[in-house]
Amino acid sequence: MKVCPVCGIEYSDKAEFCKKCETVLIDQPKPQEKVPTNYKRLFLMVLYTFIFIGFIALLYFLIGKGLLR
Repeated sequence: MKVCPVCGIEYSDKAEFCKKCETVLIDQPKPQEKVPTNYKRLFLMVLYTFIFIGFIALLYFLIGKGLLR
């Protein structure tokens, strides 16, 4: 089964071009397997992001007050 990447219309394997927009057809992608969410890793990444933002805010505060000049 082939599909048009622009229109999304499905065609047989013998077709080469879309009849509507004349785009070259591609093979229909196979459905991907669902990957389970790793909640521990997600939590750690969010935590590291907040720590980084806090660190930048602290530096901004210290430099703005002139404590590091």
